Amino acid sequence: MDDINNKTLKDYLAGKATDREMERLAEWLACSEENRRELFGLEAAYHLGKPNPLATPEKIDEAEAKLFNRIGDYEAKKNRSRSFRILRYAAAVLAAVLLAGGGLYAYFRQSVETITVAALGGVKKVVLPDHSTVWLNRGASISYAEGFDGTERKVNLRGEALFHVPKNPERPFIVSSGGASAKVLGTTFNFNAKGTGDEDVISLIEGRLEVTGLAGQGKVVLHPNQKATVSRNAPTIRTENGYAPVDAVWRDNMIPFSNLQIGQIAGILEQVYGCKITVDSRLESGKTYTGVIKRNKDIRKVLDGLSYTVSFHYTISGRKITLSE
Repeated sequence: MDDINNKTLKDYLAGKATDREMERLAEWLACSEENRRELFGLEAAYHLGKPNPLATPEKIDEAEAKLFNRIGDYEAKKNRSRSFRILRYAAAVLAAVLLAGGGLYAYFRQSVETITVAALGGVKKVVLPDHSTVWLNRGASISYAEGFDGTERKVNLRGEALFHVPKNPERPFIVSSGGASAKVLGTTFNFNAKGTGDEDVISLIEGRLEVTGLAGQGKVVLHPNQKATVSRNAPTIRTENGYAPVDAVWRDNMIPFSNLQIGQIAGILEQVYGCKITVDSRLESGKTYTGVIKRNKDIRKVLDGLSYTVSFHYTISGRKITLSE
C-alpha cells in the first residue's frame, strides 16, 4: 500500500476517522518515512494552530478549506516528490491564515521543532522531556515543543489520553484541545477530546486541576474524583462527582478500587458495563475492599473473580444484575 485517499486524511485531521480508516492510515505510514513526514507535518500545522487566540472560527474554517483542497490535489497527483512539496505548501498556508498579524516567523520556527506522536494501532505510552508520562488511546495524538522550552510545559491533544505529571510549581503543565485546556502543577488526569457531541471531558484522578473553556465558558478547579465537561454549545462548564479511575480503564483494562464498599464497587461496574446492579441489603455491612479487577467482555467472569474477595452470589436477567448472600 503506497498511497492513501483524500477522505482518510481529512477524517484523521478532523478527528472523525473510523477504525478501518485508522488501520489503512497505519499501513500507509508503515510504508515509508516520507509518508510519516507528510502526515505529521500536516498534523503539526493543523492542530498547533487551533489553540492560538488569533485563530477565529472563520479563519479556521477558511484554513481548513484550503488545506483540504490541497490534500485533494495531492490525491490526484501520483508523483511523490511533487505531492510532498504541495503538502508542505498547504501546511504553510494553514499556519499563515491562523497567525495573520501574529508573527509568522516565530510560529514557523516553533513548528519545525515540534514533536508529534500518534497512537494508530492501540494504546501508546509516551515519556515527555520533563518525565511526565502520557498514555494515548487508539487514534489519539499529542504535539509539543522539543525540550519543553519556556516557562510552561504545553501539550496539544487530539483524542483521549491519560496524563501523569510530576510536580514543578515553576513550570505549569498545560494540555489544550480544540475546546478546553487543563492547567496543572502535578497530577494524574484523563483528558477525552475525541469530540463526541462537541464535548471535552476531563476527569481528575489525583492532584488539583484548573480547567478552562476556550470558548468563554470560564474556569473551574477540580479535586480528585471530579469531572468537568466542556461543551462548545454550552455557556458554562459542567462539573460532577464520580470515580475518576473508571474513565482511564481503556489504558490497561484494569479497574482499580480502594477502600470501597460493595455498593460502590457495583456502581463502578455499572459505569463500565452499562448495566443496572442491585445489591442485597444483607451484603451492605460497611466493610471496605481494595484491589483490582481485570475488565472482561463478559461481566460474568468479572463477577466470578470478584466473588472470591467479596462473598456473594449473583443472578442476571438481561441488563439487570442482583448481588445477594
